[in-house]
Amino acid sequence: MEEQSHGYFEQALSNFTKDFAYGGAIRHLVDHGYTVDRIIKEFNYPISRESIEKTVNQYLAEKERKSSKK
Repeated sequence: MEEQSHGYFEQALSNFTKDFAYGGAIRHLVDHGYTVDRIIKEFNYPISRESIEKTVNQYLAEKERKSSKK
């Protein structure tokens, strides 16, 4: 059980660090019309495509939820 908790903590810390370091920039680029492919092509972020896609998809879903509440 302790190993699972440790793995969960490590993953949560990794996600937090990536979001803190790159999340705001990625969300800003999405607001300016950038796609995942364009972000990867034009910027050399040291994170995986999967992480960029996750950030973009979560952000777009959040924006959609907020706009549907209006």
